Amino acid sequence: MEQENAVRRFRDAIRIKTDWPRGAGEGDREAEAPLRRFQDFLAESYPSFHRATERRVLSPYSVLYRWPGIGPGTEAPVLVLAHYDVVPVEKEKWTCDPFGAELKDGFVYGRGTQDMKGILVALLEAAEELARRGFRPRRDIWFAFGGDEERTGITGAMRSAGWFREKGLRFSWVLDEGSSVVLNQIPGVEKPLALFSIEEKGFLSLELSAAQKPGHASKPPRVQAAAVLARALLRLSRRPFPCRLISTVESFYSRLSLLASGVPALTMGHPRLLGPLFFSLFATGPQAEAMFRTTLAMTQLAGSSADNVMPSEVRAVINLRLLRPRTVDGAIEFVKRAIGDERVSVKIYGMGNDPVPPNPEHTRLSGPGWKEMESAVNRVFPDAEVLPFIMTATTDSRHYRDLAGGIFRFSPFKLSPADSGGVHGHDERLSLDNFFRAISFYTALFESL
Repeated sequence: MEQENAVRRFRDAIRIKTDWPRGAGEGDREAEAPLRRFQDFLAESYPSFHRATERRVLSPYSVLYRWPGIGPGTEAPVLVLAHYDVVPVEKEKWTCDPFGAELKDGFVYGRGTQDMKGILVALLEAAEELARRGFRPRRDIWFAFGGDEERTGITGAMRSAGWFREKGLRFSWVLDEGSSVVLNQIPGVEKPLALFSIEEKGFLSLELSAAQKPGHASKPPRVQAAAVLARALLRLSRRPFPCRLISTVESFYSRLSLLASGVPALTMGHPRLLGPLFFSLFATGPQAEAMFRTTLAMTQLAGSSADNVMPSEVRAVINLRLLRPRTVDGAIEFVKRAIGDERVSVKIYGMGNDPVPPNPEHTRLSGPGWKEMESAVNRVFPDAEVLPFIMTATTDSRHYRDLAGGIFRFSPFKLSPADSGGVHGHDERLSLDNFFRAISFYTALFESL
């Protein structure tokens, strides 16, 4: 019966439509109403947790909880992050209602099931049951839930982090969403891998533009702005950022070699000895290549609003994920040199941030939080091997980089290659098995704190 109630609450959470309307801004009460409704839903659905904790609502985009510890106060608190906003949907491309939370064949379908209401609900299910039993952690556990992670977290996580700084709070370690327990994704490795993403690539979008005199399309200039911009994009495609072996990725492959068989095991275990050959062997697809270099994705193109008008400007947006030690400034300089054309303007689009490095101890499978995280994984995923990893996407945790001794980005789901493709995709879904695994993981983790 309790499992049925947990599933019901999970489905109720999915039905709250917390995507963000196009064109809405902060302060738009209609757009913010679902975010407030979700905050109220948490208070109504988890009464024991709310009685055991101190709640502070900073805005529709941020709600904080403190679960007081009963220890002597010598241990620094732990911070758990989650977000309740979701990305928009193309409803016509779904086979079900994206916000209907349909239950079919052991899966709950809906936007946010994996990213990341499934995690948020699971951790609160765990905390609610522990609080109902009278459990209290030894140290303070803080929770920070955000409502705009999918829009960079400026209004939610960034302001929450600012509130913690004002209070002088610092955390032993932070846990956010991230990589999962993966199956059958690396040739020669049969064992499930629990990937703790202990560092995160930086984020940068750039707008490239070329200008020209507008006019009628019947009289085009000899050199058109679109051709200038196209040439710049072609040059960027022919000059990728160089590969680099960072400590987290080196540790991942070195330890992975102990699990692999045959030739892959021999080559994985000695990345620096192989030099450039190592990249040739293992940077063979988009997912693997993202671990070795700063990536550049061409995401938007725009020109004239009419088919018979010469545009005054053509523009493209490119998105970069920065591999340490590449910084925002260094990436901009690289792009400008690769283009080599002063007719093309390059400027930051939105907000960029440098990579978030790991706690060096985490690359050696130790340091703050490692024992507790590994122990919780061993209880729920006893056949999995824990490995350090790198987060190639961005999370709210980057806003807390100076407040913690280390950051883990981990989602306690066991996912096949087919399952892991659902994030931000059509027919996003989460199996009930994974939902219950997540509850068990957070129960084990909180009990260890």
